[in-house]
Amino acid sequence: MLGRLARYMRIMGYDTSYPNLEISDSELIEISRADDRVLLSRDKQLCSRYKQSIYIISDRIDEQIIQITNLERPRKEFLFSRCTICNGVLVKGDHNCEEEYDPRKIDTVYHCPNCGKCYWEGTHSHNILAKLESLKVYNETQTE
Repeated sequence: MLGRLARYMRIMGYDTSYPNLEISDSELIEISRADDRVLLSRDKQLCSRYKQSIYIISDRIDEQIIQITNLERPRKEFLFSRCTICNGVLVKGDHNCEEEYDPRKIDTVYHCPNCGKCYWEGTHSHNILAKLESLKVYNETQTE
């Protein structure tokens, strides 16, 4: 399963669908085809059945991120623009998020209009950005 990669892809701004339910390979291919999506999988046999698929070589998240971003560079302006839960595009404004953060300490809050999840800049987002920068995600040359 590539749930962790899906979350990182959303953090980087990629439009990412990740099925939460147990579905068959055939259903996954049909969904990918219907939505005109690239299918990412660690299953070689599944990838061989769908032309628009990418076989994810490693089981290590850092290597997975590098593999994907080497194929299509993310744009830094889309960093932290999508909900990590449901892939919705984040909107500026707290929208009833006061219970989750201290408004006296946080300047800007974003929320997902689809699922209601709230996001703001803090240690967690700084750590994620540091990780992506250490992988040279936004540079022309990445580490392998």
